[in-house]
Amino acid sequence: MLTFNEVIESFARITPKKLAVQDEKQKLNFYQLAINGNNLAQFLLSKGVKKKDRIALISYNCIAYAEIMYATAKLGCLIVPINFRLSLSEIVGVLNDSKPVFLFFEKNFDKEYFSIKAMNLIDNNHYISLDSSEIGIGCYHYNDCITFTNKDLIKHEPSTINDDWSLMYTSGTTGKPKGVVRSQGGYYLLSNTTAIELSIKKNDTALIVMPLCHANSFNFFCAYLTVGASINIYSKKSFEVKHFFSLINSNNITFTSLVPTHFIIILDYLKEHNITNALDRVFSFMISSAPARKDTKIDILKYFKLAKLYELYGSSESGWVTMLHPSEQFDQLGSVGKECVGSKPIKILNVKNEEVKDGEIGELYANTPYNFSYYWENKIKTEEAFLDEYITVGDLAFRNKKGYIQLVDRKNNMIISGGENIYPSEIENVLGSHTKIKDVAIVGYPDNKWGEIVCAFIILHKEEYLTKDELILFFKNKLSNYKCPKKIFFIHDNEMPKNATGKILHKKLKEKVINYIERD
Repeated sequence: MLTFNEVIESFARITPKKLAVQDEKQKLNFYQLAINGNNLAQFLLSKGVKKKDRIALISYNCIAYAEIMYATAKLGCLIVPINFRLSLSEIVGVLNDSKPVFLFFEKNFDKEYFSIKAMNLIDNNHYISLDSSEIGIGCYHYNDCITFTNKDLIKHEPSTINDDWSLMYTSGTTGKPKGVVRSQGGYYLLSNTTAIELSIKKNDTALIVMPLCHANSFNFFCAYLTVGASINIYSKKSFEVKHFFSLINSNNITFTSLVPTHFIIILDYLKEHNITNALDRVFSFMISSAPARKDTKIDILKYFKLAKLYELYGSSESGWVTMLHPSEQFDQLGSVGKECVGSKPIKILNVKNEEVKDGEIGELYANTPYNFSYYWENKIKTEEAFLDEYITVGDLAFRNKKGYIQLVDRKNNMIISGGENIYPSEIENVLGSHTKIKDVAIVGYPDNKWGEIVCAFIILHKEEYLTKDELILFFKNKLSNYKCPKKIFFIHDNEMPKNATGKILHKKLKEKVINYIERD
């Protein structure tokens, strides 16, 4: 097995001039990527970076990701990609937990940079601006880092496949961020499994649309480069269908992974413009990060007649767990496929950790060869996630008669909106801190575009008054935009369904949303 930097170095020798990665500003072949990545590694070494240090990055998708991935892999450091949709307080929480020794940032996050710098969260002014001309004081310029030369190479402890490489933050059922750690060897195995499942070839090119701070895009990024294929990065802040097709057609893209919301936006565009066959060649689509409705799948295959449609189920912790292949789509609509190659059989367990019969619902446990190593600085949650060599993230599922896995509930009350996991308890804690609010419950409600939207049920203290606009102003300063409730309902105490112990029954409340929408 090879570390990520060794993968790049091998193709820098074998196919040095072949395109490795490009965004909408520049291109890098494998040789150039290796040179830039090595220069960056030497720069970090010159500033005292050592093995096991964390290197954080907050940016929209850009080519710098590839160079930073190379440098961290070579040094045996952990890359910490920060979700750019997080609020400042959430970003600070990630930084306080991971304690990075360097922070790379894009100009769009200058305000966050200045706030973080004022808090002295990172020692020695170890900040690197990816946009050299934008920020001049108190940080290093990225171009200087990737062109850094030193007469005498700084020696360092070589990285190995057993070294931790990525620290990606996700949210658990409590809504508190957990840092998921995966090793270099884990990514090598995950990349090879991906290559086998998708039959990736060296002349393929993947379009990375979803944020690289997400495990989905990060995993596919590694997989395509591991086999010597090419990566094209979608760099715009928002998803634009016309631009999406322009990139696909002008760069001979053969694969992309999208969330159902992307497909809904694409299909609406095609219907509006009466386009019946958007691509006249074979193309591979992956549906991932959220369940897709059956009618969405049918429309995808209707409008992309030559498309190969895949769907996967996975998690930050387990990587890819199941894969549904193109030939199985119509026979197994509603399923997420069977175990990926190389994985042990999925276990569906009851509350006693006993395997249930096919067709019965239980908690899904996966044992992949690239399972995550542990939750960063969180031994208790790590122990809760593992059952021997199996891992659970709390999803409920069943295995049908043909051996295919069907998901029933994604972590119970979790809301999935536009491919983003949203945890009601996190929002409830924020809204519950308002002095006028007595009680609050957050549920998801089906939405054609986003999959689900966030709905808030609010009970005010007696004789208190609060408008929706006042509440929106309150939570917009405390929550990322995608977590903000889109529907707000003020209700009375007796309208909040609770069990005998006083716990709010989210499922029953969710069933009542339509009534409140009509009443509103």
